[in-house]
Amino acid sequence: MGHARGFTLIELMVTCAIVGAALLIVPVSFDTFGARGRLADSTNDMLSEITATREQAVLDGYEARWEVGRFLDEEGERRWGTRFWFTNVPAKGTEGTEEDRDAARERATSRAEERQWLNSTWHPLPQGVIVSGISLEAGQWEKLGEGDKTFQVRFFADGAVERGFGVRLESQDLEVRLEDRTVTLLINPLTSEPASYEGLLELTKQRDASDFK
Repeated sequence: MGHARGFTLIELMVTCAIVGAALLIVPVSFDTFGARGRLADSTNDMLSEITATREQAVLDGYEARWEVGRFLDEEGERRWGTRFWFTNVPAKGTEGTEEDRDAARERATSRAEERQWLNSTWHPLPQGVIVSGISLEAGQWEKLGEGDKTFQVRFFADGAVERGFGVRLESQDLEVRLEDRTVTLLINPLTSEPASYEGLLELTKQRDASDFK
């Protein structure tokens, strides 16, 4: 009958080393998962805000504006965030639709005189997520910089957007290639619908008459 064999000291040391290495990897994995989650949350929030601004313009019958940039929070820290602008007096009236043109013009003038722009509070992006660029033309990206410069775009009463544009969100907490830590939001100039894509995508190039020759 054989005797039971225990572990040697070397075997125990090797096992402890393997377990220790595995425990070192786990926090990194959780950090990566969290950073990707924050980037995804920022993307979804921004898509929802852009859509909501467009819907507000249609609802009010007057333009609404969406803004992105850096702002000072309550603690005096400069952070990336978004907000939208709307008016206190919608253009659409509730009086009916069978008024003559003079009465309609008078109402519109009165509303214009009373109208004031209001803005929402800044909605900060999660820590570690920044706006790395704004694009108004295919292949052209502009950084908003460290100052108070922001980007605004208008949505009109018919739901149309002032111009197509792109926004790039980047996670600074992911130690991977730039294209693997970036999400590009593109707003279609024809449909005014926003969409998000992983990586470094571009706006569609505007075609001119020479393209059809």
